[in-house]
Amino acid sequence: MAQLIKLRDFISRYETDIFRYPSQYIRLKKERWEKINALYTHNIHNEEENTKMKRAISDTTIEDTPYFSSNWLEPEKKGALQTIKRWLKSRKADQSEMDISLSNEPEFPIERRKTKEEIKREFLDELFRFQIHWASSTIRDYSFVDESIYKDKILKYFLQHFPDTYLVLYKPTFLVKKAPIDLDIILISPVKTYCISVLESEEMSVFQTDKGRYWIEIIGQEEVRRINPMISLNRTQGFIQSYYEHYQVDMPIQKVVLSRTGFIEGPYEPIQTLLIDKRNYEEWYLKLRNLSSPLKYVQLKGAQALLKHTQSTYVRRYEWEQDDL
Repeated sequence: MAQLIKLRDFISRYETDIFRYPSQYIRLKKERWEKINALYTHNIHNEEENTKMKRAISDTTIEDTPYFSSNWLEPEKKGALQTIKRWLKSRKADQSEMDISLSNEPEFPIERRKTKEEIKREFLDELFRFQIHWASSTIRDYSFVDESIYKDKILKYFLQHFPDTYLVLYKPTFLVKKAPIDLDIILISPVKTYCISVLESEEMSVFQTDKGRYWIEIIGQEEVRRINPMISLNRTQGFIQSYYEHYQVDMPIQKVVLSRTGFIEGPYEPIQTLLIDKRNYEEWYLKLRNLSSPLKYVQLKGAQALLKHTQSTYVRRYEWEQDDL
């Protein structure tokens, strides 16, 4: 499951330490799945123990829960006094913010008979909610998340269909000379950075390319004008290129126009741009998904360079405001 390091103009935990959180997320995800899988296996082989296990799990406090423990969210500090102080200050905030996630604490493998696929799907949905939490808060601050974010199918697609080693900036807002500018989706793999514009369409619709401001989407007998995706893609690629050059990030950048259910055709072929539609989507998708590579330093350096120039709109947690008085 790809990692959401920036969501619109929300404050992100990855902004505070991009070299720490990606590897931590991978480790925690693995531990979480092993715990759920163990419960599922136990359920299959020893069903009469279910009631006892459910009671034990429901009695588990947030501090006892490995995956959602507030302790692992804490920045490492030297000295017991500092650690205890920060833990006390953030405990209530983390408790309330994690209520939604904790409602799915691993009861779901044992509450009724479920298939392995059902459990995997619920596990991915839990991770999706958890990632939005990380991409909209830090220990001290948080951004207000609209309910529509949790229903965003494109966001969910990018997070649930690519490996853990892919980093996603989802429609981030950059600050350019103090002016906010919304960019396209940025997907950073261990070997390449992708700028992606998604054309959501009716099944089997056709997008006709053009050099001008608009492309035409043909849906049956109807024609609809759509803003040329190359306008925002070229802007996104330009910003990334300038930041990479400034911070000496040596990583190729690829522009992609993606239509998973429609077709893209026409006399105009944008330069240095992949046009991915229903005909070649599967090949492109499998190539990215099957990339076997760990997180790389240049990848994290590139992500850090971009995060430095994004806008974050947030408020201070109440507990920290009181402490600052």
